[in-house]
Order: sequence, then C-alpha cells, then structure tokens
Amino acid sequence: MSIKSVTSSLTAAEIVEKASGIYEEAVRIRRMIHENPELGFEETKTAEMIADYLKGLGIEVTTGVAKTGVVGLLHGDKEGPVLALRADIDALPIQEKTGVPYQSQNPGVMHACGHDMHTAMLLAAAHVLSQNKQHISGTIKFIFQPAEEMKGGGGVMVDEGVLSNPAVDHAFAFHVWPELATGTYGFRNGAIMASMDSFDVVLKGKQGHGAAPHQGVDAIVGAAHIVTALQTIVSRETDPVDSVVLTIGTIEAGDGYNIIPEKASFRGTVRTLNADTRKKVADSIQRIVEGVASALKLEVEINFNFSVGYPVTINDSTFNEHAAAIAVDLFGEESVQWLSKPSMASEDFAFYLEKVPGTFVFLGVAENPDDPMKLHSDVFLPDEKAMIQGISLIVGIALHTTEKIQ
Repeated sequence: MSIKSVTSSLTAAEIVEKASGIYEEAVRIRRMIHENPELGFEETKTAEMIADYLKGLGIEVTTGVAKTGVVGLLHGDKEGPVLALRADIDALPIQEKTGVPYQSQNPGVMHACGHDMHTAMLLAAAHVLSQNKQHISGTIKFIFQPAEEMKGGGGVMVDEGVLSNPAVDHAFAFHVWPELATGTYGFRNGAIMASMDSFDVVLKGKQGHGAAPHQGVDAIVGAAHIVTALQTIVSRETDPVDSVVLTIGTIEAGDGYNIIPEKASFRGTVRTLNADTRKKVADSIQRIVEGVASALKLEVEINFNFSVGYPVTINDSTFNEHAAAIAVDLFGEESVQWLSKPSMASEDFAFYLEKVPGTFVFLGVAENPDDPMKLHSDVFLPDEKAMIQGISLIVGIALHTTEKIQ
C-alpha cells in the first residue's frame, strides 16, 4: 500500500504556532486530570469532563464505550479517510510522592504513566482541529480509552466497534517516554512494544512438620525448582536473537517457621516480540510446570491468561514513515530518533493495530534523559513542555491525511 499525503494549507510553522497557543490550556487540563486520577473502568469523572469539553467544541460525542470510554467525531469540510487518534485515560494504584501543588487528591491512585498528558494533548489537538475544519480532508475520530493498565481496555473498545461506524482507515497514538529528551520523538517500523501475557500456578503437596520433612510433600521446594526451571525457556529454548522476558512477580506459601505448607502459588508475566514465540513460550511453561511438579509429587493447576493478554504492538511501516516525515517537517531532522530495538513493555494500542494500519510513537519527556524518571514511579513527572511537540504532531497528522483505504 502506498500513501499519498493530502497537503494541508497550514504550514508547519502555523501548526506549531497553534499548538503553542493552546499549550497553557493543555497544561490546565493535564493538571486537573492529574489531581483527580481514576483507575481503569472507573474513570467516570474523567470521562464526563472529556465529553463536556468535546461537546463544547461542537464535536459529535458518544459515551459509555467500554463502560467509561468516550469517542468524538469531527467531520472535515473535504472528503477523505477516517483517522483514529487515541489517548488512554486511566491512572495507577500508586500513592503519589511528587509533592507538586496539583498532586493526586485520590489516596492511593496516581497518574504515574503519563495518561493525563496523553488525554490533555488529544483534547488540545481536538480544540485546534475543531477551529480548522476547512483544512481537514475526511473524518477525525478522537478515542479516549479506559483501562490501558493491565485491563485491556483497548481490546474491549475494539470489540465494541470503536473502529467502525465510520470505519477507520488509519490509527495513531503515542506514549510519553522518559528515556527520550523533550523535543524528540521515537519511531520504529514493525514491532515497537512487546506482547504481554500472564499466568498463575498453584501447587498442592502435603503438609508436614519441619522436623519430619519426609512425611510431607513440600510445595515451597517445588515452587523454587519450577521458578528456576522456567528461566531456561529464556536461556535455553529461545533463539538468542529473539527476545523473551519471563518474570515471576509474586510467590506465596506457608504461615509458620516449622510447618511444611500444603500449598504454594506464584504468578508471572511473559513478554515476546512475535506470535510464534508467544505460543511456544506458553507451551513450554505448561510442559515445565507440569513436569517438575510431577517429579516432585505435587499436584498442579495452571491458569493462563494469554487470551486476554496484549499482542505485540506492530507499526505499519508506510504510515509510520508518513508520520515521521510530518514530525521532521514540524521540528527538523534532529527531532526524530529511529529506535534500533523495541521496548519489552507492552501497550494495548496493539489491539487497534491488529485491525487497521497505523503507528505508535514515543514522545520524549525527559529534561535529563541520562537519568530519567521511570514510568510507574511514585515521583514520575513528565516534562509538560513536550506537549507542544505532541499536540503539533497530532494536528499535523490530522491535517496531512492519507488516501482512504479501498
């Protein structure tokens, strides 16, 4: 598929000027959202604010998609394709420790992954685009999605038809990225983020006394052997030039110093970069867990959550390069960094990109990328100045639309 750009009558300088003009409004929105974070599928106040804001711009609004999702439609004055622009709106169960004046007022909940900034930038871009309909060829679909954090809200949105009525031709989103300097974008063709699947294992042995271990069947020893053996999937079963990350995040067993427990359980995640490896790892986990458990006389129950995991986030090369060219036009060659390797973190925008071609881009937000804050940190504060680059790229892609897919 080739892409033919429909050139906007707005210059790059004019787009940046408009993004800069809406910047203070974006900061206000971002801080309001940051101060009032809500967890996945609970973003009722956030969704209400988004819907009211879009309606005030004259944008057609649908609410209640995937429970708390909001979708806005803006029809340009010219014929053209349908472009989906997506922002995630949920926060994390983290107690904030930034100490900023707009710190979270919801105890134990924090926007520690930049979704507040994503939402503010998309709303600000909607504001700019609503005032420039005469320059839009086609329809812009603004998607404000709940529950990106481990709950797969993107998959629910897709299942509920967010890419239909009207049918989306291309989709775009980005994520603030503290490993890139403010003023830069991170692009990558193909896989940019890994799949993410989870599993739970419960082992059942026989309770015994610590002084007579031969009379019990030790679930803790079994769990230790299995957890260790699972890492051979990475070190001995995976091609060294492929990538697998297998992490055991919790392990629970026992309640006494001198009691051999009957049960032990652990949970983990798997991250891969292609569908074949994803399937092979699942098969290997089952083989190793069942095999080691059997050898140690343990009963075992494995619950795979692979059916609700996140796929690999794969950028369409043609559309990705189209977006990168717009970024260069806006801020110069130095603003675009082509990433040599993907991130092993995961993202549920992958569900959209399984259905329609598009791209997912990293937005640099680090004032000091050599010592970056970490996503999901209780002190995470992305550089707000990066929103000028973010808003500009959203507007630029919306105004330099592509051919409608036939």
